[in-house]
Amino acid sequence: MRGKKDEEQLEYAVSQGRMLLTFNAKHFAPLAEKYFKEGREHYGIVVTKTLDFSLLIRLTLNLLGRATAEELKNSFVWLESYQ
Repeated sequence: MRGKKDEEQLEYAVSQGRMLLTFNAKHFAPLAEKYFKEGREHYGIVVTKTLDFSLLIRLTLNLLGRATAEELKNSFVWLESYQ
């Protein structure tokens, strides 16, 4: 999906029933709001600032261990909140 527009990335994630993990909060926050206003569903948008790969993995595992798929559905969350 490299090179695709942000909305295309989210649409693809939705079509696959997957949450989306991104470093791009600036563009995906408005997309989350747009989906909400239009009553469209997604499987979660998770944003992060960390470039440390081991931290990224640890936080992602924490997220997956603490939040259910249902809890993440239609949510916009910061990965760092799963320290």
